[in-house]
Amino acid sequence: MAVGIACVAVGAHAQVSGNATLLSDYRFRGVSLSDDKPAAQASINFDALSSGWYAGGMLSSARVEQKDVAQLLGYGGYAQRLGADFSWEAGLTYSRFTGHDAYPYAEAYGGLAWKRLVARLYYTPDYFNSGVPAWYLDLDGSQPLSTHWYLFGHVGWLRRNGELSTDHTTRYRTDLHAGLGFTLKPFDFQLGWSGVLGSHGSSYFFGYPVDESVSRDAWIASLSYAW
Repeated sequence: MAVGIACVAVGAHAQVSGNATLLSDYRFRGVSLSDDKPAAQASINFDALSSGWYAGGMLSSARVEQKDVAQLLGYGGYAQRLGADFSWEAGLTYSRFTGHDAYPYAEAYGGLAWKRLVARLYYTPDYFNSGVPAWYLDLDGSQPLSTHWYLFGHVGWLRRNGELSTDHTTRYRTDLHAGLGFTLKPFDFQLGWSGVLGSHGSSYFFGYPVDESVSRDAWIASLSYAW
């Protein structure tokens, strides 16, 4: 979602856009929210053009505590150009799952974009309704190789506040996602590797409502249709 926000916020020519995506595994900040299984997503984005305001949402299939659910994620914010290549943005996101345990939480974020690089800092006082504050810093980028082929990459850094139990030795977690993409409008295909580095303790300890058996890294394929 992060790259999509940047595109809509600072450079879109259409007021409304959307896409539908099939993924071999739905990874959020390096953690599988689909229990290492395929997922389907749909999103819609609205850009108010000259005013700088934007909003949108995503619906994704997911698995929480070994149960099939859906994740609802909405966002809204304001973006402004600082020149030909620079822009900034600030906004809010809100996420929750369907079912009895919704794990709702909201985040505030601010970001800077330069050409094809986007950096954002997120903060929430209650990550996945765990009662624990968290900071998340990410950097996303892409590099065209030809008319249709491109490279993409992401690195994210999560800091969990709160107390550490005797079973865990760090409050930091780093995730990576990088790969190769092919676009032939309106379709886009990506194949990349996603992994988590340098953390101790389970994903649940960091706030993620996932099964303990999910893998820390995986190859992920996705196919998107944009309109």
